[in-house]
Amino acid sequence: MSDSEFQFENTTQDDLAEVQTFLQPFMDDRNLLQRTSLELQLLLKHGFICRREGRIIGFAAFEMYSKKLGEIQCLAVAPEFRRRGIGGQLVRMCVQRAREQKVKEVMAISASKEVFGSCGFDYSLPDQKRAFFIEPEKK
Repeated sequence: MSDSEFQFENTTQDDLAEVQTFLQPFMDDRNLLQRTSLELQLLLKHGFICRREGRIIGFAAFEMYSKKLGEIQCLAVAPEFRRRGIGGQLVRMCVQRAREQKVKEVMAISASKEVFGSCGFDYSLPDQKRAFFIEPEKK
């Protein structure tokens, strides 16, 4: 991957329509949770994109819940550009934003552990904190 091939940048509110168009197929295929325009607009404050030849080919955002916890949201890379380090770079940019905001813990929920594992994420924190889940409508 050459630096000139991919451009990584912060998102702005002007990117909303393009980000929404990029993410829609991932949401339609249920690889990402559905997001309204307002939800995406809020994520753009700490969002990052990767472009190639002016076109968005990757996106991720950091959502800060508090100084204690934040989450990486909406990580997506166009299928034809996967395995080229784009997802990892977007994750690192989100983690850097968390550092800048002095957030103590960052989590990510994903069906794929490869990218997050390569960026230092694990299933639990060193003090053994874990996430637990339930689907209320199934109980």
